[in-house]
Amino acid sequence: MAHAPLEVLVLRDNNTAREGLREGHGLAMHIHTNAGQVIFDTGDSAETWANADALGADLRDVVAVVLSHGHYDHTNGLPELLRRIGGGMVIGHPGIFDRHMADRGGALQYIGMPGSREELEALGAFFRLSAEPLTVAPGLITTGEVPRVSDLVPQTPHLLVEREGELRVDDFVDDLSLIARLGPGDVLLTGCAHAGLLNIVARVTEITGRCPIAIAGGTHLANEPEERIERVANELHERGVRQIVPMHCSGERGAELLAKHFPGETLRAGTGSAIVVEDETGAVSVR
Repeated sequence: MAHAPLEVLVLRDNNTAREGLREGHGLAMHIHTNAGQVIFDTGDSAETWANADALGADLRDVVAVVLSHGHYDHTNGLPELLRRIGGGMVIGHPGIFDRHMADRGGALQYIGMPGSREELEALGAFFRLSAEPLTVAPGLITTGEVPRVSDLVPQTPHLLVEREGELRVDDFVDDLSLIARLGPGDVLLTGCAHAGLLNIVARVTEITGRCPIAIAGGTHLANEPEERIERVANELHERGVRQIVPMHCSGERGAELLAKHFPGETLRAGTGSAIVVEDETGAVSVR
């Protein structure tokens, strides 16, 4: 099958765009480029791959799996994927295996990876973990760890991490995103954007020398005050972002407020959507 220069098939999201697919609190993308196929995040369960089957997604030629961070809603589909494809390269930040927890009204809940590194390696995972940007395939680069240059980051004091035996508010050093380098302009794919969209865009600009023209993925703006969302939306546009496709942890409220305040174009996508760049303008469309 011929593919556009960039085609991202959404295999798991909180919402469905087509009948017969299974939604869930998670995110997974099947990325096609002229250089190969990559899985970006694996969703919250093995239902991700039932969606892949229903959509006719062929996973046999996947060259790598990229994990945006170590939370369950982006990693729980990994064991079943490894079983299906017979193992493969898994790229992420070294911090993905930190013990991630959530404070649910005083009760602590584990929300981290679906197994230890050793358990996942036994399923065929070959981990390539780095805080620095990595080339996943020609034209696909991770951001690596994202420096905080803006204080406009999602406020999530209930999300915790255990390091050196101490439980603390998670600083999300493991949060990374994926850059698709295209001639007309780059597309930024985010998992949850815990590092903050402005910080991630600044990191992309540092790596590539230019601002991405489109962003697709989680934004973690669902519960942010409207004034902060407005500031983020306006500054993204001022830097050069022209299109946003908010998904997953953006929530309905966050997506609606982005659409209200972002001067560019806001598109919607869900499980079963294809996010496509196929012409010389670099414009994103959702099918």
